Amino acid sequence: MTTHWLRSPGPGTKVLLVLTVVLGAAAVVLHFTGQGDPAASEPGSLRNIFVFATFVSAFATYLTGRRRS
Repeated sequence: MTTHWLRSPGPGTKVLLVLTVVLGAAAVVLHFTGQGDPAASEPGSLRNIFVFATFVSAFATYLTGRRRS
């Protein structure tokens, strides 16, 4: 029986992990620079786009990391 600890990540997992970290850092920076600006928290703002992209990238990283090789 193979446990998930013995699985090797799928192709592109490391690239997606780096992308997730970069997107997350950008979202944090945009959050702190946009404090006090009501336009920064409106739907469709750059900060919200980066937050959503971070979650999508993290989910894709999770899925590629769970593949069996």
